[in-house]
Amino acid sequence: MVKAHGDVAGRLQASSGNENSRRNLIRVLLLTAALPVLLALPAWAAQWDIVPALSVSETYTDNVSLAPDALAQSDWITQLTPAISIVAEGPRLRFRAGYAPQLTYYARGQKDDQIYHVGTADLNAELAKQLLFVDANASVNYYNVSLRGPLTDNNVNTTGNRARVGTFLVSPYVLRDFGSNVQAEARFTYSLVNSSERIDSQDSAGYDIHLRLATGPAHKLLTWDLAYDRGKIEYDGALQRDLDTEIILARARGLITPTVGLLGRVGYEYYKRGNFTPESNGVGWGVGLDWAPSPRTSLTAVVGRRFFGNAYQFDFRHRTRLLALSAGFDQEVTNTRQELFIPATTSTAGYLDQLYLSTFPDPRARQQAVDAVISKLGIPASLNAPVNYFSDQLFLQQRLQASVAVQGVRNIIIVNVFRTDREALVGDVLLPGFVNEQNSTKQTGTGLVWNWLISARDSWNLVAAYTRNTFPGTNRRDDLTTLQMGFTRQFQPRLSGSLSYRRRQSDSNRIGNDYTENAVFATLQMSF
Repeated sequence: MVKAHGDVAGRLQASSGNENSRRNLIRVLLLTAALPVLLALPAWAAQWDIVPALSVSETYTDNVSLAPDALAQSDWITQLTPAISIVAEGPRLRFRAGYAPQLTYYARGQKDDQIYHVGTADLNAELAKQLLFVDANASVNYYNVSLRGPLTDNNVNTTGNRARVGTFLVSPYVLRDFGSNVQAEARFTYSLVNSSERIDSQDSAGYDIHLRLATGPAHKLLTWDLAYDRGKIEYDGALQRDLDTEIILARARGLITPTVGLLGRVGYEYYKRGNFTPESNGVGWGVGLDWAPSPRTSLTAVVGRRFFGNAYQFDFRHRTRLLALSAGFDQEVTNTRQELFIPATTSTAGYLDQLYLSTFPDPRARQQAVDAVISKLGIPASLNAPVNYFSDQLFLQQRLQASVAVQGVRNIIIVNVFRTDREALVGDVLLPGFVNEQNSTKQTGTGLVWNWLISARDSWNLVAAYTRNTFPGTNRRDDLTTLQMGFTRQFQPRLSGSLSYRRRQSDSNRIGNDYTENAVFATLQMSF
């Protein structure tokens, strides 16, 4: 269905969805606030680490809205960011939370002044010893809405193409071992999404039941597992169609040699959107091999067929004391909402975690080391990545990605490349992209982060990124290039500052989509 921000259907949806959106946001906030209450239970005594911080930044940009060059306007932007980080670790509890609202002020006027709420919380707890557990997480952040509009990774540029998204998920589950032969799991997941975007709103509640039966640790030569998932997503918007899913999957692995295993899987999957849309369903199968010659190296490859056609999966990982390599390809049926709950795979913390695995075997100590390095050296939080744009469609998503991270005496270099293809799926048919450009998209790109430790107090960062977004249905092509470099100095153990320059350029074969930006920004950060 073709949708425009100015059409009548969009306005009706915006009007009818406002009240539901407010209720959904209240539910997200209340459930998120309930997480710390659980931590007060005596049985979950834990070691607490609470760190407040404050940062002040000043930015000058010659194109604050990333508009075409003829319409570009410059501005000075001041951001105050009070922040708090909370970590609790105990025998039966792990809790991490962070909140950093960005108070943003524009020199050209108050109409764009905003408070951007940014935060995350994760909880893993054992409610009844070796039986009942709960996972929960909540987040609030800002995302690009459309792949066709100006794209930015910050809350400084007023592009009109970003929306606040709040998510909440709680998942209690029973995990039971029947001796060392069989393991059983029964899990229920409840999730909420609230978005400030009204046209392609993701406001919704999700329910999922997961049942799993698998071999226990006593089995080595032959292992198997059976899993059943049934879920439903109920959208608040009058024009959004609810989604029902059902997946049955059986997998087995038999050792051929001590390091090589033969893989097999068979299953059935079902997806249904609304009452008038054909279901996407069918039986699938796959065979493959995995190879794990050491704890540092692993390779998995599977070929098969699913209801949409041939299916492939590939995953390779290798690490040494100073190097981490990874490459993979997968195909999934997904949607915008589901991708909002997937942790960012391009986080620099994830790459550093692999590099420090040998030096810091303990996960808590490794996390502290990674956080300290990122904070002290001013390393950017993430690399270039595909955009999870807003859509009400079900997609067949094919993702290819590879990365390498290298640590030297004074240098850390992380490089990634990716390609993500999305095609809207209705029944067994892939929708053509000429009806709606975002029904069929291809995102290809690469990113580089290079940190040079000049001295014990000084470091230099270079960030380079390139992405080509193509829309096969209309032959549109957008090339986005970003180059950023900056100097960071640690004045005192709890006080640091940085000065950076950024250039962003978009070149499109579609008239009116070219823009450039030059920006200089300085930041002072203090922890207490």
